[in-house]
Amino acid sequence: MAIAEVIKMDPAHVKDVVWKFPVEDFNTTSQLIVDETHEALLVINGNAADLFGPGRRTLSTSNIPLLSKIVNIPTGGVSPFPCKVFFINQVHQMDLKWGTQSPIPLEDPLYDIFMHVMVHGSMSISMADSRKFLLKLVGFQSSFSAEALVAKFRGLISSHVKDCISKIMIDGKLSYFMISSNLLEISQTVKERLDAIFDEYGVAIEFFNIEAVEVPRDDYNAIAESKKRRTSRLIEGYSWREEREMLIAEKMAENPGIGATGGMVGAMAGGMAMGNTIGEIARNALNGVLTPVQQPSPAPAAQPVSAPTPQPVIAQTVVSQPAAPQPAAPAQTGQRFCPECGAEVGSSAKFCSSCGHRLAPAACPGCGNPITPGAKFCAECGTRLG
Repeated sequence: MAIAEVIKMDPAHVKDVVWKFPVEDFNTTSQLIVDETHEALLVINGNAADLFGPGRRTLSTSNIPLLSKIVNIPTGGVSPFPCKVFFINQVHQMDLKWGTQSPIPLEDPLYDIFMHVMVHGSMSISMADSRKFLLKLVGFQSSFSAEALVAKFRGLISSHVKDCISKIMIDGKLSYFMISSNLLEISQTVKERLDAIFDEYGVAIEFFNIEAVEVPRDDYNAIAESKKRRTSRLIEGYSWREEREMLIAEKMAENPGIGATGGMVGAMAGGMAMGNTIGEIARNALNGVLTPVQQPSPAPAAQPVSAPTPQPVIAQTVVSQPAAPQPAAPAQTGQRFCPECGAEVGSSAKFCSSCGHRLAPAACPGCGNPITPGAKFCAECGTRLG
């Protein structure tokens, strides 16, 4: 039975994530040498015993307290014992490639185009818990490469990325083009989901990057054509909307009593910024939280006006002037107009008969309050419309 006198990492396996020392028989005079880029785990009878960091040690009873409880090693003298030694690489494993194994069938929430999405990217990882990583993932294999590590996690990464992208697009209402142009923020959000999964195996994700969200050429052409048509309609729709807003502003100016309300209506009609970044929208979608809409600040309360000080009356001839006629309040016609093409539509219509655009309801489905034409969110409760 050969006894290993020196136990150290073989330079030929320095790139492996885990490497097992080939000899399994040692004694209490054997030297264990661990370099700065590795940790050494001693395993006896299937039990993980002691974990050693960088340095040189003699495997005496004082240096292997857990192992001495498993194997009856008498104090003093030279005592042989069987043991497996695994070296775990602590260097960050960089540029590990991953990708979804099959297309994700999704419907773009903005352009209503059905497409097949593929996602791929790269990542870097490190060993956060060598003991947990070896026992849960590697087992007692003689060696374990970075490629084998990616292969082990490929299915897990693919399933979670597919789930994340699906929820971000559907629940977060983010289109394919919006996701593709904000990959850095989307990547960080997906990484937060994967961190907890990888931690169960003693692995830390140092960097996670979605490099591309791809669709087949036919799907891309269809969504690009839809985007082109929508852009054209939006240009025409905004011109009509600006004209409507000017008319509303003029009516509000004629009636000072509703000036504050008119300011809020104009702000909502103009489209208020949601105030959320793409990362926050994606994170809320994964957590099942609806993205809140910022509500306009209430108008300041009118300050009471003090009564004027009485002045002495001076007799004079006054010529009475006829009172100026008060402008009539705008009539409530109940008319609705399509925000895309400007055509007049019925009060209960769900789609525009001219351009087919989906119309927001006349009343909010969440709280029942009337909806301002062209609004995308309810000004009262924040419910998404249309």
